[in-house]
This record gives sequence, C-alpha cells and structure tokens, in this order.
Amino acid sequence: MIKILLYLGIVLFILSGCDEHHATKNSSNTANDSVQKQKAGDPKKIAKDQPEDDDPEPTYDEVKADLLGTYNKVENIEKTVVDGKDTLLLHCKYYCLHDSSLIIPANYDWSGKGKKEFITHNFASQIVLIKNKDTLLNKTFKKVDFKNALYAQLQKYAIMFSPDYGGYNKTKGEFAIDYSVSIPLTDVGVPAYIVIDKNGKYKVLDEYAKMDDYKK
Repeated sequence: MIKILLYLGIVLFILSGCDEHHATKNSSNTANDSVQKQKAGDPKKIAKDQPEDDDPEPTYDEVKADLLGTYNKVENIEKTVVDGKDTLLLHCKYYCLHDSSLIIPANYDWSGKGKKEFITHNFASQIVLIKNKDTLLNKTFKKVDFKNALYAQLQKYAIMFSPDYGGYNKTKGEFAIDYSVSIPLTDVGVPAYIVIDKNGKYKVLDEYAKMDDYKK
C-alpha cells in the first residue's frame, strides 16, 4: 500500500511539473506574440513613436520653379525705429530686372537630365532711408555693389537673393539688411550685408562681418 501511494505521489509530481512548464512556455509565447504584434502594429502609431526624418532635399525642378516664381514678385521690407529724438523709416524694395543677362554654365546643372546652360536675370534692391521727414538715402543696389565681398565665380554668375531684415544696432545707429549672393539653382554662394547708418551712409560687408549686435 505504501509503495502504491509513493508511486502515485511521484506521478502527480511529474504531471505538476509538466503543467508548470507548459504554462511558462505559453507565457513566453504570449510575450513573443505581443512583441511581434507591436512590431507589426498600426503604421501610424509606429510612425508617431519613431523620430521624424529630416525634410527631403528639394529637387532641381522644385528649386528652378521657386526661382522662376520670383521673376514677377516684388518683395518689400519696411521698418520704423525710434532712436532718441529721431524716427527712422527704412524701406527696401526687392525685384527682378528681367534683363536675361546671366548665363549659368552647363557644369552647374545637376538635374540629371543632361548638362544645359541656364539663362536667368539679375535682381536689385531699392533702399530708402527717411529720418524724421528727410530722405537721406534713396539708392538702387545691384550685384556690382557687392563686388568686394564676392570671389570671381560669384561676380560672374551669382544673383542677389531675397533680402532679410538684419536688425538695428542702437549703439552704432545702423540698420542691417542680409543677403545671400549665390549662383542660381545651386548652393554656391556667400552671405553679404548692406549696412546703413541713421545719417544715410552705407557700406557693404562680406561674410566675415560680425552681425550679432543688430536686433530685429
């Protein structure tokens, strides 16, 4: 009788171990299934959880379309600054000259559709500075005015791209207008600056100028 009870105890112990192993295996399978479902889950959720990629670089055709779209646009910057007893009004009008005078060599063509020359136009900026009610500056700036800030390649083929207001330095009493002078449809170019003081005097600065003191 004792032998029989001992035998039954051993059988029950073995069966209990099998059940535990089976439960552990099922638990492991469930966890694996959960991971697999997470990997193959809702694409929107996955995209949300993952870091966003940088914006894709524009294509040659997109860059060209942007440039062509500027030919008939006129951009204006107008800023008023009160400096002591003086009220200063700066106005900058940027526009295309429609002169067809720039022929960009074929070696700058990165369209992948064969190397071709590209004919485009120069641009200009008319800058007016009024101090109180007196006009102290009324000048049209063209690429030639940036000559000393440009190397030979840019003097030949670059254009003045759309200006940005750089700010006003109250210590110096100067406005700054920022430009990129670059070869169209490429990233070949340099920053350059037109600085106008409150008495109407101006200067053109190259890419190495320190412009941190101008506040927008």
